[in-house]
Amino acid sequence: MSKQDQILLQSAYASMADDRHDYDACYAYHAEWNLSNLHCHDFYELYIHISGARFYCLDNNVYPLEPYQLMVVPPFCMHGLIGDSAPVNYERAFLYITPAMLRNCGGGYLDLEHFFSKYNSSGQLQFPMTKEDALTCKQLIQELQADLRTRSSVGQFTNYTKLLNFLQIVCRTMKSTKEMVEPIVVNEAMHEILSYINDHYTQPLKLDALARQFGVSMSFLSHEFVKYTGRSVYDYVLYRRVLLAKAMMNTNQSLNEVAYHCGFNDYSSFLRVFRKMVGVSPSAYRKASQANEPQG
Repeated sequence: MSKQDQILLQSAYASMADDRHDYDACYAYHAEWNLSNLHCHDFYELYIHISGARFYCLDNNVYPLEPYQLMVVPPFCMHGLIGDSAPVNYERAFLYITPAMLRNCGGGYLDLEHFFSKYNSSGQLQFPMTKEDALTCKQLIQELQADLRTRSSVGQFTNYTKLLNFLQIVCRTMKSTKEMVEPIVVNEAMHEILSYINDHYTQPLKLDALARQFGVSMSFLSHEFVKYTGRSVYDYVLYRRVLLAKAMMNTNQSLNEVAYHCGFNDYSSFLRVFRKMVGVSPSAYRKASQANEPQG
């Protein structure tokens, strides 16, 4: 494994801040921003694009970005900015929230996880917002971010009401959207290669074989794939395999079976890569995942 791949693996897992297991909020603005790695996590991301970026990737699809758009990113969906130019004056606000927390926020009146997954399963992931709603959500995210570490019971309750206000605007936006945004192709060659890898990453994949299959040189494939996704082909394949393993942790399959199903030749390789990427062993992750599942 190259030094570059080691660095990529060590920074691959996108998690909530301060080891939170319910929700996290972030607002950010950058005058200049390098395209970051495509990434994934085991919770929902409700991303509001305010300005600066052009294209957003969700698994095999790329969507054009306009100001004041909502992206609903489901768990275990590869996503992130994509393209060939770095964003300028990039402004966004986003909320991380677990499926369990979503269910709690429904208060018994609305199954929010089902509400979101209904749109996700139909392929509707992007929703235009009014400027007023987007800026209100931005303010709520900023307030949540500023007071996320509060220990006060009143402060935590106040944060919870802001979270509900944010989710109410998101749900209203989704429900009022009538037309789906069609995905586009930014780079045809990389789009085809990325789609192929997404469909075959549990199988043996080698850079030279991929280059021959798509009629490009190895150097072109290596350079353009990193430029397009922010990751090397090798890192991207390993990343997707570990994400699949995480999604399988609540099944009855043994960890050896999970490793082989996800494309690893042996458990020791799976253990090494999983621990490097996630920060804990597969068995520790499975235990924590099962402990966080609601009972009954």
